[in-house]
Amino acid sequence: MSGEEAHDRLAIRELIDAYAHCADRRDAKGQMALFTRDIHFVVYYTESRSDTPDLELHDRADLAPVFDDLNRYRATMHFNGQSTVSVDWTDTRPLQPA
Repeated sequence: MSGEEAHDRLAIRELIDAYAHCADRRDAKGQMALFTRDIHFVVYYTESRSDTPDLELHDRADLAPVFDDLNRYRATMHFNGQSTVSVDWTDTRPLQPA
């Protein structure tokens, strides 16, 4: 693994951890800030093996009610255990600032 790839993997891991940290602290604005404006956010509530998501969003502002929904719980603890990250290096478009 190259140094650049290791750096990218660490950055992705830190992003996942930041998402969980914000969720458990009910910091919806912090969570939303982790996403680019042109998101593609999909959620599978009922059947994780389905090809059709229960929720699909394409605008960062639309995330607010999704993240706000966590307020119905007294507490949560997102545990980021094992994860596999694969990167598609064929998409070389520069990232747009959030």
